[in-house]
Amino acid sequence: MTSPSATLPSSASPEAGPGGAGPTEVPEQIKGLLGGLVDAAIVVNADLGVLYHNPPYQNYTGLRGRSILRGLETGQCCRDFFELEICERDCVARRALATGRPVRMDEIRARRADGQELTLIVTATPLEGGIVIETYRDVTADARIQSKYKVLLDKERHQKEILEQTVQARTEELRRANEDLKRTQSQLIHQEKMGSLGRLVAGIAHELNNPINFVYGNVDFLAQYLRDLLALCDLYDRGELPDDTRRLADAHKRSIEYDFLRRDVEKLLRSIRAGAERTASIVRDLKTFSHAGTADYQPADILAGLETTLNLIHPLLKNRITVHRDFAALPKVDCQAGHLNQVFMNILTNAAQAVTGEGHIRITARQVGDRVRISVADSGPGIPAEVLPQIFEPFFTTKDVGLGTGLGLAISLGVIKAHGGSIDVESPPGKGATFTIELPVRQKR
Repeated sequence: MTSPSATLPSSASPEAGPGGAGPTEVPEQIKGLLGGLVDAAIVVNADLGVLYHNPPYQNYTGLRGRSILRGLETGQCCRDFFELEICERDCVARRALATGRPVRMDEIRARRADGQELTLIVTATPLEGGIVIETYRDVTADARIQSKYKVLLDKERHQKEILEQTVQARTEELRRANEDLKRTQSQLIHQEKMGSLGRLVAGIAHELNNPINFVYGNVDFLAQYLRDLLALCDLYDRGELPDDTRRLADAHKRSIEYDFLRRDVEKLLRSIRAGAERTASIVRDLKTFSHAGTADYQPADILAGLETTLNLIHPLLKNRITVHRDFAALPKVDCQAGHLNQVFMNILTNAAQAVTGEGHIRITARQVGDRVRISVADSGPGIPAEVLPQIFEPFFTTKDVGLGTGLGLAISLGVIKAHGGSIDVESPPGKGATFTIELPVRQKR
């Protein structure tokens, strides 16, 4: 935009208006300069009275030439012809006069006499003699394009945000689906392994059962035979024997430590009987634990399952960990007993491994309404808070390589959920961990 010089030659200074209020004439030099502009322009005095306007100004105002001429004759100010949105609060002409410097304001809205709205760039340039040149450049089309462009940008930005949210949501769905798939796959693999292991253990238990029954069933006969033989020896001791025979018998007794043998044989028989009973008990527990059963839910004794599991992990507990049982009477629970026994095995094994040195495990069993609650608390160091949210994730483990697959708790969670139950864990720092299982007594048919 071309602005006229801010300084007029002294010979072109406009004459003062009546009473010295302001000039009333505009030098021809200014008129010629403004008349050649494409932009609208006016010259106003300090009272904002319009002294001159160029031809484009009439088009901007939307007024007829007579209306503008009549306004000039009656001394109307610039806002009476063409009011800008800033006229009331921030008049550019007065600001230019006050500062003595040109003022420019962009994107100023104005309304023509016919109601059409315009967007303008307005400049005000102060000149000597107290007059100001105001110019107006119409940027309505540019403003509309920019407005539309801004709307398109906002729309594009909004669509991009929606797309990003959709992608994030879809990614999260895929992540969860992948985790579910991994969990299901690991459970299927584990169940297949457990099924094969169960059949193997059941076969071994069956094969062990025959010789164990042979030993256990004959130990009483052996004891009786030995007692009969010892009674026979007592008869010979009390009877009359030749001196040579007596001396040979006494010598043989001394050589075999006959008196010790009589005392120790009863201990040996008791040890054989106890070992056979223990072995038979282990075989029964193995058969119970490995029994796959049917896919249907059957009423089962939860406490018996816990005792069976404790018997099987006895080597982990022996001479090191004391187990405290706090069992209340429980009803039989509709469940797949083999799967629940596996859950008990996982949790009790983890508890035993968590205790270093001597310690204890407390098992609590209660009925709470129509559910049973089993809690297993150990005296170990507990689970670090930073890994606590991850312990049920497949393949997550804090154990050394070769000591754990990271599937035990993940599978346990799946089994409990499949039974319509829940499993929670609490681990205050340095105070061990407590796993709490809740199961419905009856399954929905």
